[in-house]
Parts: sequence; C-alpha cells; structure tokens
Amino acid sequence: MPIPSRRKPAARSKRAKLRPRQIRQRQPTRAHLLIIECDSQTLAADGLNLGTALARLANTNVAKTLLRNKRIVLVKTSTEEKLKQDLADTLVKYGRFRSILVVGHSNAVELQLTTNDRYRWSAVGNWLQKFEPEFLFLAACRAGRSEAVRDVFKPIKTLRQVYASPALLHKNQTSPLAVLIGMLLMQGRIDEDQSGALRLANYVLTGGQLFRWKRGETGPGEEVKAHAWDGVASLLYRGSWDLLESLFPSSKPAP
Repeated sequence: MPIPSRRKPAARSKRAKLRPRQIRQRQPTRAHLLIIECDSQTLAADGLNLGTALARLANTNVAKTLLRNKRIVLVKTSTEEKLKQDLADTLVKYGRFRSILVVGHSNAVELQLTTNDRYRWSAVGNWLQKFEPEFLFLAACRAGRSEAVRDVFKPIKTLRQVYASPALLHKNQTSPLAVLIGMLLMQGRIDEDQSGALRLANYVLTGGQLFRWKRGETGPGEEVKAHAWDGVASLLYRGSWDLLESLFPSSKPAP
C-alpha cells in the first residue's frame, strides 16, 4: 500500500510582519541641582543666603573639576510674579532637575517663599512638581516635621527622599546638607550608612537635627509613627552648640 507523502509546510516568508511602532519621545537628561533661595534679600541680611554661598562654591575651580558637566542653577525669589517668570524660564531652558535645594524661613506649616508671601508646604510642592525632582533638600526651620514633608510628597509623584530639619535650624547646622548634595552630585547616589553617620555627627557636634524621609514613611497608615518622630525631635532639641570650639577654644586676640 503506497505511503501517502507528507506535505511539507509552506515556507515562511523571511520578512517579519510589520507591527505598528510606538513612537516614544525620549525625555532629555535631567539637570542636576536647582537652588531656590526664598526672599533672598532677607536671607542675605540675616547672613543665611546659603544658596548663594553654595552656588559660588560650585563655581570654584576645584568644584568644577569634581562636578564636571553638572548643571547647577540658582533662582532668587523676591515677588510672586518674578518667581513665576524665573521658574518658567528655568523649566524651558533646563527642563527637569534631579534634585532641588530650597533655602528660606519657614515653620511646619508654611514657607516664606517670596518677600510678601507665605505658602503652605502643599503649595510649595505644587510649585516644584513641574521639575519632577527625586531628591529635595530643605534648609528651612521645622521643614522636616512629618506634616510638612507629607504635604510636599503628595503633589510630587517623582519625589523619593526629603532631607530637612524637624526643629529650628541654625546656620552652623547646615553643613551636612551641602555634604549630602555634594555626595549626590559626585556619586549619583546618597550612601545610607554615610548619610546616617554624617547626620549623627552633626547632632553631636552642633545639636543640628537632619531627618531623611522616604515617601512610604509619611503615607497612609504611617501617621502615628511619623508623629512619634516629631516628638523625638522635640525632645532632642537643645538649641545650637559648637562642641569642637568648646573642646579646643580658638585663640582670640585680646581687645
């Protein structure tokens, strides 16, 4: 009985079927640091214009070598209209920023954003969300209280970490913020062990408290724990001191 011949499968076309391609516009690389100095004239008069000092430091030859090709922008605020224009111009020119430093007078509820205007932290978050930052550094009094941080996190969906003081912040207690920013700019990340050691040393040496908040630590179900940290901050606050100066007094010229 003759065996029926097997039918050979039809040769497949070597041409792959063309699928509709999704055209994705690639977003430009983020700029590195946006510094916003709130009510800059008042800060300068108080000797607290830390944003200007940091921007000047970034422009030194040594810093330019260490921070090669890092885009750092300083915006000084005075009026709401000028702030709107400056931020709009900055967004057009530089686009998104990976990190933002805000320097200003504040409390747990609001920030002195311009000379005549105070804004709740939720409104500050709305101002900043267009830059899509991942890291936010707040050199401002009580900006690290849980309610302030929670209000900032809500509108900024890209925000991962906030560094701020939950107590009054004195000038000699702000150095760790600059160190952490430098670490992020040079290494592309903030090492948790180094960050923790630095912030602990800051409290021992100066009495400064600097909290690091992650998004999940202020979200739903975390309110009780977050408020407990506020209580810890209040218990730890003892003002400002200089331990090194106490141990090794610098010689002062006789009057």
